[in-house]
Amino acid sequence: MKKWIGSAIVYLLLVIGGYSAYAFFAGDNTDSTHENASHGGHEEEGHGEHEEDHDSHDDSDVKAAVELEEDKLTVTLTDQSGNAMDDLKVNHEKLMHLIVISEDLEKFQHLHPEKIEPGMFEAQADLEDSMYAAFVDITPAEGSYETKPVSVMVGQHGDHEEKHAQLKPETSWTKEQNGYKVTLNADNFSVKENVVLTFDIEGGEPENYLGALGHVVVVDEALEEFIHVHPREGEEPVFEAHFTQPGMYKLWAEFKLNGEVYAFPYVLEITE
Repeated sequence: MKKWIGSAIVYLLLVIGGYSAYAFFAGDNTDSTHENASHGGHEEEGHGEHEEDHDSHDDSDVKAAVELEEDKLTVTLTDQSGNAMDDLKVNHEKLMHLIVISEDLEKFQHLHPEKIEPGMFEAQADLEDSMYAAFVDITPAEGSYETKPVSVMVGQHGDHEEKHAQLKPETSWTKEQNGYKVTLNADNFSVKENVVLTFDIEGGEPENYLGALGHVVVVDEALEEFIHVHPREGEEPVFEAHFTQPGMYKLWAEFKLNGEVYAFPYVLEITE
């Protein structure tokens, strides 16, 4: 068994989505929610469906919509005039990262939709019936873009029971998957200081995954704030992070170990 210790200083610039939990999950004119009967952020910013309204980014030059058909998620990008837009910069080896998280914060997927036609990207997704928040993480070559949550309903609305997360403080900082143990250590979780995180990995050494040795995704309890962080270049995954608001957050640390990617979840309680 090898033990790899990666010391990381993580700077997390949290982008406040500005949606209330009800508006986000019930779906209104700020989000687009797609119902399917058969199945029912930038490195330091968060990015993100009602069928008749897919305009979810009024503040951005680029608008993103997400729809589910059977087992495929389709992301459509348009400019302010409604024209197809796909002039994107490659961000950690991909044009698009799509983070999909269930409303109870138990299910997490990091997908990479591929371009299928101008302004349209598609990815396979194996999603159980639930309400999800989809975050479209892109870097436009020109213009502004802010990642915001887009709600995606899997299953029938009438059969859906809301299961919003009520996070509780972490009881164990060691998580295990497939024989790998990852322990998160931190000196503090305060908005007043930069947070220093140390991941101790037992059972393997992290491999390069999408141009980095690790990725971190963080959301708040209400799925309104989102950040997707990549480490600096170097021998170790080093991040810089600072929280601006106290509260409960869910963090997933992604590492590639022996050719397979694992996401290790942690609950963070950020204090003043």
